[in-house]
Amino acid sequence: MPIEMKRRPILLNAATTFGQVIGSAAILFFLYRFLIRSIGIERLGIWSLVLAATSIVTLANSGFSVSIVKFVAKYAARENGKGVSDLVQTALISVGLVVSVLSAALYPGAKWLLEIILPSARVPEAIAILPLALASLWINLIVSVLQAGLAGHELISECNFVELGGSAAYLLSAFLFVPTYGLLGLAYSQTAVAILSALATWLLLRRRIPHFPFFPRRWNRKLFREMVGYGLHFEFITMSQAMREPVTKALLTKFGGLALVGYYDLASRWVVNFREMIVQTNQVLVPTVSRLREREPGSIPFLYRESYRLIFFISIPSFAILIALSPLASLFWIGRFEPVFITFVVLLAAGWLTNILANPAYVVDLGTGALKWVSAGCAVTAILNAALGYFGGKHWGGTAVVAASVFSLAFGYMIVLASYHLENHVPFAQLLPKESSGIVIASLVGALIFLPFFSHSKNWSLLSPPVVALAALLAMIAIPMWVHPLRKRLLHWVFSRVAA
Repeated sequence: MPIEMKRRPILLNAATTFGQVIGSAAILFFLYRFLIRSIGIERLGIWSLVLAATSIVTLANSGFSVSIVKFVAKYAARENGKGVSDLVQTALISVGLVVSVLSAALYPGAKWLLEIILPSARVPEAIAILPLALASLWINLIVSVLQAGLAGHELISECNFVELGGSAAYLLSAFLFVPTYGLLGLAYSQTAVAILSALATWLLLRRRIPHFPFFPRRWNRKLFREMVGYGLHFEFITMSQAMREPVTKALLTKFGGLALVGYYDLASRWVVNFREMIVQTNQVLVPTVSRLREREPGSIPFLYRESYRLIFFISIPSFAILIALSPLASLFWIGRFEPVFITFVVLLAAGWLTNILANPAYVVDLGTGALKWVSAGCAVTAILNAALGYFGGKHWGGTAVVAASVFSLAFGYMIVLASYHLENHVPFAQLLPKESSGIVIASLVGALIFLPFFSHSKNWSLLSPPVVALAALLAMIAIPMWVHPLRKRLLHWVFSRVAA
């Protein structure tokens, strides 16, 4: 099927992904405001640290999830329904068993680590929520396998509805349980929502795959080896990525304290939610690239070029706005302008922006299976993060730990981006599209001017100077975006598809 005829499901997946990320970010925004006021910034730091300590379990699933998206798309393109069913069952059985073993093995190690890092008075709270954190993580990994099965059929919109519903349920249950049970209530909420998401995704997948049983019972060695062959590369990639946050937070706890971990977690949520709005929308192309590799490999360079232009068009102004508005986020979440939070936002924005611009190359590499340089870039990120983070934290404190984390993230993904251009003979001039120069200038000037202004603005009432300045910032950035040729094409594409 020509790529033009596939634009409608791609658009639906991208639009619902964007909506899901926006909605989840808004819900998370209110959740963290509630948590800071009900349990405090230090307990939020404990929660963040426990989740980081248990996140290593995700290594058992990461390669399978991406393998499922790629190979479900492959077998669906060949109209092999039984192969799709066996593939998902094999992944579920494998992930369920491996994660169970890893969780049991990780528990004493995570407990020991928390006892070393945390002040003794905080250890009992952390240990109390550790089993529930591992249980909810196990369930969420099963959900991710099921959602990967839907994504492989390019039914990412259905996953998005489940994700958004889960976020809303998480907020509601936190309101109910946290005032009574504290951190334990938050763990109860996360586990309950994970169970509901698993049930909903399971039902959606059974409706899509006629051969899919209610309980997985078929384990296919050939399919397992096929997934592992592709997944091992990605497993290494995810291992490198997964270690970054726990290492950063552990070093930040050692050289900065729990409060600094809490501020870092808030800043990271603020930046990463913007990143997710852009990246997750682009991630819907992974099954598309896999399908094109089977049927129309000549279309992939065009897909990369257009994807990068769109990412650049959206991400540069978006990150300028998130930096400029970080004082407002601080005021809303923390109740005051917190310089540490704002500094962390600026630092993290620089690193994640580089990550976003490398995402189109990353997505094409995932879809085609060319993961060598992605692995190299992620390995460099992990090594630099630990080495520079320890050195910087020891000599200059917690802020240096975050700066090292940001530098390592940016440097690693620059390797991914540069290697793609070199191996595929793509001119480096494409990295700075000429038609976007006005957007770059307006975004840079806007962030530099308005960040200091908003950091000292106290009156945010209607028609106050900060609100007028915010309108000026948005207008400054919106004008070059409006005259950009991509804006007209995007609007024409959206309206033509809606009318179709």
